[in-house]
Amino acid sequence: MADFAITPKRLGQMQMAKYCARCFWYMLRLRFHAPFDHFGGAIFKKMEQMQMATVGIFLENDGRLPAEFAPFCNLISRVDYPRHWSKFQYHHNSGVLLYGEPDDIFEVSDGSIAVIDHKTARYKGGDDPFLPCYETQVVGYANIAELGLKLGKVSKGGLFYWEVDDEAVTSDPARFYRSKQLWTPFAVKTHSIDINYSLLDPLLKEVKQLWNADTPPIGAAKCDDCKKLDLLLAIEDQIVIKDQKILQRFSDLSYITNPVIGRMSDRRCAKHTAWSEFLGQEHGLAFADDGMIAAWIE
Repeated sequence: MADFAITPKRLGQMQMAKYCARCFWYMLRLRFHAPFDHFGGAIFKKMEQMQMATVGIFLENDGRLPAEFAPFCNLISRVDYPRHWSKFQYHHNSGVLLYGEPDDIFEVSDGSIAVIDHKTARYKGGDDPFLPCYETQVVGYANIAELGLKLGKVSKGGLFYWEVDDEAVTSDPARFYRSKQLWTPFAVKTHSIDINYSLLDPLLKEVKQLWNADTPPIGAAKCDDCKKLDLLLAIEDQIVIKDQKILQRFSDLSYITNPVIGRMSDRRCAKHTAWSEFLGQEHGLAFADDGMIAAWIE
């Protein structure tokens, strides 16, 4: 059985209400690069950098965060750690390699450390459908930091939600347009996360079972993604059936059948090439540039 690697963020998707084991089985094999997915998230990276800079200037000037960051006002400095997913990793005792790229790790006034993730989003408390995923993400990063990289005892985990006050801008836009620039106000709200590493155990057990399963499990009831997948496969089946009917009907007319045979061959070659490339990355860790994939090692 091959070892397996995954980010805490991807692992956290198994905690969401809409989690579907069948879809996750396919996503593992696609390394979380689904077709037709072209999300342009560069702006969120820029926002995160600004948020981190804001936190940093408070720590640099005041040695602590202001009251609105409670209960994280006792963070006193940033911890030096590998800020790249290829180095922020360790083998969990389950045999799974956990890796990722946490936003911030801080030293707490009592000598422990805190793992924080920034979210450019409106804080919804317990009603946030992504909250279980975010909590697993932070716990996973904490696990790597404490047990893998030995950065210190993690006593705090949390989310810093940075909410844009769009209502203030839309109600009085002239107030926020100055010097040929639009200034948008953001407010921070925090969410504490209990650091309980046992949260990871059942998820890691299940994800290993999914990875080692030769066939996908039954999908979740009323899963929209399963319906889309079934439709995609059905479209492919209809194309094959249509070409087969043409070959049967016009078997003696090569000028009709040859193009059909050609495109059928092209489709088979494309699938074979994709599968060969997939198998060709079997040896060694196979990471994408963004680090947000599943990978495996010999």
